[in-house]
Amino acid sequence: MKKLISISILVSSLLFGAETYTQFLNTAVEDAYDIHNYSKEKMEQMAQSDNKLQAYSKKLESYEAKISSFLESQTKESFESKGDAQKALNKLEELSLQSVVLAKTVTYLASHQADNANESYNNTIQTTSKTILRLSDDIGVMADRILLMAKEIGIMADRIVETQEIQSKNLIATQKLAQYAMTLTDAQATATRDNVHNNMNAGMSNMNMNINQMQSQQASQATIPMH
Repeated sequence: MKKLISISILVSSLLFGAETYTQFLNTAVEDAYDIHNYSKEKMEQMAQSDNKLQAYSKKLESYEAKISSFLESQTKESFESKGDAQKALNKLEELSLQSVVLAKTVTYLASHQADNANESYNNTIQTTSKTILRLSDDIGVMADRILLMAKEIGIMADRIVETQEIQSKNLIATQKLAQYAMTLTDAQATATRDNVHNNMNAGMSNMNMNINQMQSQQASQATIPMH
């Protein structure tokens, strides 16, 4: 088993190691668009079905794992030209923006879930939110490396500062949205439990009232004189 894992890691390293940041960012941005388009097509179904939401969550998990694997296996930390660095910065900004879009989708699902959403649905939203947070961290690590390489190759300082500001704002927005989605599901789960508890209490109260009324009627009947 250990040999299989070692071989898998080696193959992954060879595959990703041969890919530059610029090439990988192109693919990552395209994948992000694909996931977003999928969410738009399935939004209504995901809002009602835990199974559909889980399918979307797995797509996000696979996407985050791909970026994480690239970061772990990438050893070539340099650009061949300023042109490649400029392209990488452009794609980085686009990828950063898409992470916000993906986080908005999760927040939307959390805020528009049905009042009777079950615990499994809430758990899936929580899992998906955590995946978004990991993705945000991954993009942050990638951004630090790309910005450093861009600086070393001689890209204009103004451009680097601009990219840093955009990246920082988008990562903060992504993290806030993901945290908000998790807070919403916590509140939803609490509200659902409270509703069930209140309904049970109301039902017990009504039942006790009915019993008291029946006992009162029986008592009244028992005191009626027989002729």
